Amino acid sequence: MKDVKQIKVNGHQVGIRGLDQALEELAPAYAPEREQELAAQLLDRVRRENYIPDPARQAYAEALRDLLRKAVGLEPLARPKEGLRVQVACGGCAGGDRLLQAVYDALARLELVGEVERVSDALEIAALGLRGTPALVVNGAVKAVGSIPPDGQIEDWLSEAAGEAKEA
Repeated sequence: MKDVKQIKVNGHQVGIRGLDQALEELAPAYAPEREQELAAQLLDRVRRENYIPDPARQAYAEALRDLLRKAVGLEPLARPKEGLRVQVACGGCAGGDRLLQAVYDALARLELVGEVERVSDALEIAALGLRGTPALVVNGAVKAVGSIPPDGQIEDWLSEAAGEAKEA
């Protein structure tokens, strides 16, 4: 059975079977003028092993195109949603689980809403510029690496980021 990779489509986490293999095969052929063609091929390959509802096909196509761009070192085209975005990088260790729970607890205490993402893929962790785990990234800013900050510190960072997100 091929690995299942979690991706975001329209803000929802979905599992895609066979995505890594398809990206490995298509990324070497990337050229800007072929982006649409390769993105369509990626969608076709993914559809062979995964159910993609017709109304969501365009959203999947955009998410997959952005993953293709990321695989070749380019920035995604889709604009991230405004608001609080928290990433917890962990390699499957208990510390990562504790940090993730601390983030959820802090968001609940502060009554904040935000997107929380667990990043466990080594390449994605490296792309964030992180050299250790567990790590906490809030709205793109690295806040902690290699340790679990105290709850009060996490709350301060989330409150500050939530204020900046409202001003934007």
